[in-house]
Parts: sequence; structure tokens; C-alpha cells
Amino acid sequence: MRLLPSKYFKRNSSYALLLDRLLMELKIMPNAKDDIWSIPNNNWPDAHHLLPPAAPELGTILNALRKTKVVKVSNAQVGTQLKLMLTLESNVKAIFKPQWYSRDTVLHGPVYFGKDRHNAEIVAFHLSSLLGLRRVPLTVIRKLNLKEVQSKATAEVSATMFEEANETCFYGNCHYCSASDPVCSTNNILEGALILWLPSSLKLFKHRHPWQRTYKRNKLAQWETNQNYCDKVKESKTYAPHASSRLLDLIDTAIFDFLLDNGDRHHYELMQNNFHNPAVLLIDNGKSLANPDIDHIDILAPLYQCCMIHKTTWDRLQLLGGGALSASLRQLLAQEAVESEVLPLITEDYLSAMDRRLLTIYAVVEYCLKLKKYPSNVILDHR
Repeated sequence: MRLLPSKYFKRNSSYALLLDRLLMELKIMPNAKDDIWSIPNNNWPDAHHLLPPAAPELGTILNALRKTKVVKVSNAQVGTQLKLMLTLESNVKAIFKPQWYSRDTVLHGPVYFGKDRHNAEIVAFHLSSLLGLRRVPLTVIRKLNLKEVQSKATAEVSATMFEEANETCFYGNCHYCSASDPVCSTNNILEGALILWLPSSLKLFKHRHPWQRTYKRNKLAQWETNQNYCDKVKESKTYAPHASSRLLDLIDTAIFDFLLDNGDRHHYELMQNNFHNPAVLLIDNGKSLANPDIDHIDILAPLYQCCMIHKTTWDRLQLLGGGALSASLRQLLAQEAVESEVLPLITEDYLSAMDRRLLTIYAVVEYCLKLKKYPSNVILDHR
């Protein structure tokens, strides 16, 4: 990083054009169509994204996600984290992840430590747009009145709800959920991330990530001990660069995760709707934003072991240098905070950490360029 060319520290004024376009998308249209939900469900998803490069209706749909009336509250599919499935009017379904931590909480422990950070899901959504990786489901902040939730809850959810110190609490149903560790309202209100459930017409297939961790302190994965691990990955037809962009997508994902400090990407999902070469989706980003002072370099292993990157991704990353990444993300998240009437969604420490981590990404690519000697061996694009 100390040897990086000065160009990586200078702000490219062209980033302002990108930011203006993204902010314009977040504007709310005054006269929304009654069938607004058909747009994200039917019109937007394709092989390469959940959100198209131009989405003028985005702000209107996000606002509907914040404000459409809840008609049913049920337990989400059982996983490791507490989540609710909300059914909104028009039979729109969305996952609610409650707030466990304050914005400035710093977690110490393994990179996958702790409960999901609800604000990380919203940060991830806007970061994906900045990076041109619009493969995160639509996500907003939503406040729930737990008294009202109780009246709409299924018997299974209601059975886990109780009163404590004049507040409503619940613990739901998940692998780590228990009555001794509930989440509770403040003045009857619980903040959380609301994530639009993908339409049933999209068939998702889950795949094990080749750079998956062992989740055992005394046992390392193959990629952690073999610096030539990428060569082994490329032997599989699934990840052969000449056959598909899957490996390059996972490298994009590693860059995205490194900026967020998400070291919990053990699986990934693809849309299998007869799409050719479908992109890797960026789903479940709640283990991000744990500690702004630590950079887990090993999250970048797919990049520094394979020394490849989509040209479109590399071009976008270079556009966000010199503090443009944090400046842009700050404005996008400020817009969400205003619309949702909440405190800022991210602290300055976490924004500064992303600018610092972006310099690390630049350094890795420069390392790869010097290692391979020829730029064509590093910058690839199979889209």
C-alpha cells in the first residue's frame, strides 16, 4: 500500500455523475401505480442482477416497502438468526431482521462472531449499487410497533412474545433463539431491516462457496494453507474462467465482502430460471460491520490467489478512490435515514474503514499486475 501510485489517492470527479444518478433513483414518485410490486418481481430480475442498471421506480418501491401495511407476522424459515416473515398488503412478503446492536457497537472475536447487524443489510444494498453489483435484494429500515405485531402474529410467533418492564419482547424460532435471549421494543417500537422476499418464480440454488471457512479455531481450510488453491478451483468446469463468469463473480463478491468486513459467506445462491451464466447473488449480509479497526485480509483470498477481476468492477473501483466511496455511501445512506426517520445508519469509523480497505484492494491488484507482468492476465471480463 505504501508503494501505490498517487492516482489511487486522488478523487476522480466523475464519481459525482454516478452518485447523482443513484440519488435520483431514490426519489419517490408522487403517483405510484397500483401494481408497483410487479416491477421488482417481474420486470427487474434477469441473469445478471436483481436491480437493473437504470431503475427510476426504485425510490417509490423502497418507500412502499417501508410503509405498506403489515397483515400477517410469522416465523421465517429456521436458520441461525432470529427473523420474521412479514406479509404486507397485496401479498408482498419480506424478511424482518431486528436491531440487536447500536450503530457504534464494535464486536471482538472471529470474523463471523455475533448476531446479524440489521443496518449492515441496508449498507450492503447501497454499496452493491455503488459497485455496480446490483444483486442484493431490496432492503430498507422499518420500525415495527410490537403491540400491533402481536395482533397480526401467528400462534407460533405469539407463543414467544411476552412483556418485560412495560416493553414487548419476543425470541422467535431459530437455532440459537431462546427465551433467555429475546429482542425487545423501545417505547413499543422495534427497528429492523426489511428485505423484500424474492418472487417464487425465481428458482434459487444454493452452492457451497469454494473459499468457505471451517468455523473451527484449530482447523484451517485448504485455501488457507495452499496459496495455489485457485488453480485447483479452476480445474472444476464450474469455475473454469473460459466456461463461465462464476469465478469472477466470486471475486466480485470477495471485494464486496471485504469492504463490509463480511467473513461469513459460506454459501452462495444463483438464479436457475433457464438463465445462461447466471450471476452470484449477494444475499444475507448481516455479519458485516463488526469492527472498523480490523481488516480481515483473508476475505480477499479469491482476488489475491486468482489474480483476476471483471474489468467493469475494476473500472468502478478506480472511480471510487480518494474518499469518493465513503462520500457516496454517506449520501445514499443519509437519504435512507431521512425517509425512515432514523439515526445515521453507519458511523464515520466504518466509512473510513471502507476507504482504507479500498486501498488494500488497489494494492492487491497492483501486486497481481507485477506478479503476472501482463495486465491481460489480471483484468478479465466474461459478461
